[in-house]
Amino acid sequence: MHMKLKVNDEIFLELLELSHAHCLFDLVDSNRDHLRQWLPWLDMSKEVSDTEFFINSTIKQYKNNQGPQFLIYFKNTPCGVIGFHPIDLQNKIGGIGYWVSESFSGNGIVTTSMALIIKYGFETLSLNKIEVGCAVENQKSRAIPVKLGFKLEATLRDKEWLYDHYVDQCLYTMLKSEYNA
Repeated sequence: MHMKLKVNDEIFLELLELSHAHCLFDLVDSNRDHLRQWLPWLDMSKEVSDTEFFINSTIKQYKNNQGPQFLIYFKNTPCGVIGFHPIDLQNKIGGIGYWVSESFSGNGIVTTSMALIIKYGFETLSLNKIEVGCAVENQKSRAIPVKLGFKLEATLRDKEWLYDHYVDQCLYTMLKSEYNA
């Protein structure tokens, strides 16, 4: 089940597998403060077994044709995750999620990786629509779909519970017809 996608000379993506569990847990653990601001699942990732559970769910998702999740490598160093939330197979809609460690933030790693994931979604998975949801206040994350040509489709009120409060999300979308254009 091993899959590796070359993004460019410095970046590659590797399909998440159980052998990544310790590495991914350490990456999350060392970036808790950075990730907590926008990601709601950190309290469910307290030990390596939690990461193994997550990876097993991504393997099942991939085997069910609902999209891959990848570990992002920059200069052979794991630095984040990017991939699809479970794909809506009937409507051919895939949502992309991503994060990168604080020390690698701001280098265009996610934007460059996401361009390849979009291509994969439309060309390999035959999606009709790709969605990206970002907290309204998360300007860095919102800049990525905008830079890649997504359209702001909606602002979803109180979309996500973030530890002690709700946050509104911007929903960015791209249609296959817009990608092909």
